[in-house]
Amino acid sequence: MKKVIALLLVLLFAVAVTACGKAPLALDQTELSMTVGDSAELSAGDAVKVNWTSSDDKIATVIGGTVNAKSAGTAVITAALENGETATCTVTVADKLITGISLSASSVRVEVGKTIQLSASYTPADASSHKLSWESSDEDIVTVDPDGYVTAVAQGEAKIICKSENGIEASCAVTVGGIVEMPTSAATLPPATEKPSEAPTESKPKETESKTDDGEEKPATPSGSFIFPDSSSRYLSQDEIASTLSSLSGNPVSDSFAQDAVNEIFARNGYIFRTPEIRAYYEAQSWYHADPSYDGSLNAAEMYNIGLLSEY
Repeated sequence: MKKVIALLLVLLFAVAVTACGKAPLALDQTELSMTVGDSAELSAGDAVKVNWTSSDDKIATVIGGTVNAKSAGTAVITAALENGETATCTVTVADKLITGISLSASSVRVEVGKTIQLSASYTPADASSHKLSWESSDEDIVTVDPDGYVTAVAQGEAKIICKSENGIEASCAVTVGGIVEMPTSAATLPPATEKPSEAPTESKPKETESKTDDGEEKPATPSGSFIFPDSSSRYLSQDEIASTLSSLSGNPVSDSFAQDAVNEIFARNGYIFRTPEIRAYYEAQSWYHADPSYDGSLNAAEMYNIGLLSEY
């Protein structure tokens, strides 16, 4: 009798163990939200010999429970046992969007008729869609093509805006200046609170030469370091301008001593001259310090004095 009871107990234990082994197959997640390029792990618990499959490998793949997001869309990951039991997880994959844009410059100055190129970079670098568009806030001032080439049309200020498809944008402030003559009078200058659109007019040094007593030619002599040393800090008068200019001898650096006086105001602010001869002259002055960031702005005294000098 004891042997029969012992056998029954063994059988009951075996049945219990078998019943426990037949617990339903389940995954630790039934839904996953992912971004293209991401990976995630699915677990089937203690189940062994699990066969993993994806309903669409173009959207998400799965190997050994590791899910890799490939492209935007929805796919179903299935875990299956040999006895036919299955469990699923729905995976939704979204594009990796651009979160930031940086331009090669935040502000630039361009002369009318000139073209420059702006370049753009974005983050993350592996964004699913990296299509960028370019636009101008005022095409009467400046235009831009799909490759970021900016062309100055007329004097003024505008913004060049670079946008991603998901609405992220960055902009560059563009100031368009022209190669224009000096103001003809102080009245034509902008108010002191505004930045002038004019840049200093440049011209090559005169090539006129004089002769020594023995008839030999001698080179032209440029004007001194400063014609008006304090023309950036005080208002000049017409009388002193006329008197000073008439007393100068030799040859001016540019077309006239009046133009030299205008140029020295801009040079004092670090303006970098385009004409090689004029640029070389100022670079040779100990007081001159080139400033690539100088935007052409002037104080009230400088604008007034340039207006007076333009009459000579």
